[in-house]
Amino acid sequence: MIHRLFADTRSSILFLSRLPVSYSAQTSRPDFSYSARCFAFAGLVIAIPAALILWITFNTGLPAPAVAILAVATMIIVTGALHEDGLADTADGFWGGHSKQRKLEIMRDSAIGTYGVLGLTVTIFLRVAFYTYLIESLGGAAAAIVLMANASLSRAAMLQPWMRLPPARPGPDADEHSNPSGGQKPASGLSARYGMPTSATMTWGTLAALPAVFMLIWNCGAVSALSALVGLQFCVLIMTRLSKTHIEGHSGDTLGATQQLSELGLLLGLVWTM
Repeated sequence: MIHRLFADTRSSILFLSRLPVSYSAQTSRPDFSYSARCFAFAGLVIAIPAALILWITFNTGLPAPAVAILAVATMIIVTGALHEDGLADTADGFWGGHSKQRKLEIMRDSAIGTYGVLGLTVTIFLRVAFYTYLIESLGGAAAAIVLMANASLSRAAMLQPWMRLPPARPGPDADEHSNPSGGQKPASGLSARYGMPTSATMTWGTLAALPAVFMLIWNCGAVSALSALVGLQFCVLIMTRLSKTHIEGHSGDTLGATQQLSELGLLLGLVWTM
């Protein structure tokens, strides 16, 4: 049981980041119908470099905005901008196309458009602003712990639309738009390649997020932690609704956008009550 837990966490870290984790535990592609339960654990590990940067730079006397920028930049580097890419593609597709098929084609294209640029600009500025406020209010150590908790909870939040919505691209169609030199992403959907979380996976994934909840309560208080969770869940529901309306399901891009928006919702909930 413990060995499987570590293996699932390792495969989740490999998928969600560029951390140098060994492939020895993976003999084939991951099966997220089960191993996605460890996304919350993976989020904690992925956030360690950014949390260390935040704590170290805060203690060197750098101003809070500079500390926040370095911490957010470190998270982007560690994840390879995986979720930011999903947010940009989702914004371009949802508001750049007039039909489901056209929206999915735009999201599949690796080029970034106006909506994607605007979405990234606004969300990154908001993340920096919120973390600046938390650093000034809580100090470096507590803000670093909040960053780790946020990374954990926002990745666990991805399981909700992943499980509740059908795949927008239900099966592999590799013959269509599959030439990397043509500026297109692989055509088969995330769930077609790696599976969809089950209700049991969702339950275990929620339990795995409890340490992050306790981290928020310990550092910010119960009221602020509750407000943060409400903000996170509100953004998850909005993103789930948008995905259902625009493409009648989920994709890897919309899950990345869910992570980004739920992170902002959590931060907004904290800032409102502090």
